[in-house]
Amino acid sequence: MRLQDAAGLSASNLQKNPVRTLLTILGLGVGIGAVLTVLTLGSAGEEQVEFQIARLGVDKVWVTAQEEHRLEADAGEVIAASIGAPACAGAYTMAAVTLDGETALAQVNGYDAGMEGVHTPNIVEGRLFSRKEYRGSAVALVDETMAETLGGDVLGKRVDVGSRKVRIVGIVGGMKVQAVSASNGMIILPLQTFLDTYAAASVSEVTVSVPRGQRADTVGEAAVAALGDGYQASSLQAEIDAARSVVRIFVMVLACVAAVCMLTGGIGVMNILLVSVRERRREIGLIKAIGGTSRQVGLLFLLEAVCYALLGGLLGVALGMAMVRLFGSMIGLDAVLDAQTAVPAVLIAGALGIVFGVAPALRAAGMVPVDALKTD
Repeated sequence: MRLQDAAGLSASNLQKNPVRTLLTILGLGVGIGAVLTVLTLGSAGEEQVEFQIARLGVDKVWVTAQEEHRLEADAGEVIAASIGAPACAGAYTMAAVTLDGETALAQVNGYDAGMEGVHTPNIVEGRLFSRKEYRGSAVALVDETMAETLGGDVLGKRVDVGSRKVRIVGIVGGMKVQAVSASNGMIILPLQTFLDTYAAASVSEVTVSVPRGQRADTVGEAAVAALGDGYQASSLQAEIDAARSVVRIFVMVLACVAAVCMLTGGIGVMNILLVSVRERRREIGLIKAIGGTSRQVGLLFLLEAVCYALLGGLLGVALGMAMVRLFGSMIGLDAVLDAQTAVPAVLIAGALGIVFGVAPALRAAGMVPVDALKTD
């Protein structure tokens, strides 16, 4: 019996009882679909955690000076050029600002040209600083809270900050910096303008944005090395690792549960084939009586197991796509099942068919033709 004949006979046997075949592949398909759903949604969940980490601003490293040292105004540029990551030197103070007789307590921040890459401000109205203005121009940005406190219509007006007047060129939102709750909002100056306005002030810290895929503590070490001795870096790497670890643990637990479902489906395939061996004893005996070998009989049932498994794998991919879309929309994750996850699942299903088809194949191959032809 040729392999082609064995494959055709296996397919014919599956078609003889379509309900049993459908239920068998459905059991395996549900298990495979569950595994694909868990892996896909788990990956999307990890990406969502990464996004939330970035949105909350904890994907940052803060470099500060130790005692008897101070950060220079160009420290952010030095770090950015050395490690290839966005860096921004910043200085902070609390001060009163006045516009048209209206006075408010503001958090005054000074940033260098790395502000846009690190703090990613959103322009609500107006514009950000130009490269030339970072050199010490009398310009300022305000957040929405400060703009409202000063009367709302502030764009283009001059506001008193410290000992000088600066012109407001833009209103920003979405700044990932911690604002002092006692203030009425925030006003942002170019760093050099800030240092010129507050002569006693100095650069407080350099904020470095951690590139995707890199660890915050590694980036911190590189940033400190770029400046030399007398500086230290702090980050929330431990908190970041904890958040990622929690997500991975949940994904692994659910994946183990889904894998058990898939194994249960494989056991179902083996059970059906063992029943099929008993039901087809006369067929097995007849094949052997006309010259079929034990190896050919075993191959016949092994091919049936692989057919069950591959059909279950294809059904599992279809179910996985549906479940990913359904459950993803329910929990707010935008996830799509990709080929890199689906193809290995089908191949694993085929491997399961071989593994769970061995026992029925061996039982069928070991039957003696005379005993197999006997009628119960």
